[in-house]
Amino acid sequence: MLRHTRAAVEALAHAGALPPADLARRLGVPRPSVYRLLTALAHEGLVVPSADGSFALGTRWLGFGEAALRSASSWFDRDDLLEELRDRTGLTVFLSVPRPDRTVCIRRLHGRSYKILVLRPGGSLPLHLGGVGRISLAFGPQDADEYLDRAPFDPVTEHSLVTRPELEADIETSQATGATVSDQDVTIGVAAIAVPVLDGGALLAALSVAGRREDILGRVDVLRRSLTEAAGQMGSP
Repeated sequence: MLRHTRAAVEALAHAGALPPADLARRLGVPRPSVYRLLTALAHEGLVVPSADGSFALGTRWLGFGEAALRSASSWFDRDDLLEELRDRTGLTVFLSVPRPDRTVCIRRLHGRSYKILVLRPGGSLPLHLGGVGRISLAFGPQDADEYLDRAPFDPVTEHSLVTRPELEADIETSQATGATVSDQDVTIGVAAIAVPVLDGGALLAALSVAGRREDILGRVDVLRRSLTEAAGQMGSP
């Protein structure tokens, strides 16, 4: 039951409102079971029915999401550093925390071109994608060898790093330079630079700036220094 509930919620989150018959096909479960599940979720206000018979996620999930983000970022009280970084660079700033197989965004401050960026608070990226994902893979806490045993991964764009050799080389570069440069591996035309926020040598979060690639790639060194300075004030050696 719990597995089907999670699958149903994820399907509605991804696709939007769905009729029970469509949801049953997506989940691969009998239609009566889906009706019972949706009825129970609707009773708790977690899904809402519409006039055409479809169901969508209810607004009650917003409270859960806000609570989860507060819990994930309870250690962080330096939004001033994110604001300063945004104002200094003109770029969108992201702060993400590591989770199994993924990194989850807990802060996003809009800069130029923010509408072309896919990552939002509460959203996540796998560890082989994007600046925040790949810097998290390079600095832990998840075992990189165990994660890379699943390679090759499905590409998102033609620039995505998906093979074990590509990602091993990226990890080595990230660890040597203290930063990851993401160039169109998540969204065409978009680049990012990410650095680790460390607490006693352990990865606490990933900090990045992102925007149009022409606003990033010509000043990688300057942006890396700004990110590293901000990350150093957030964490500890």
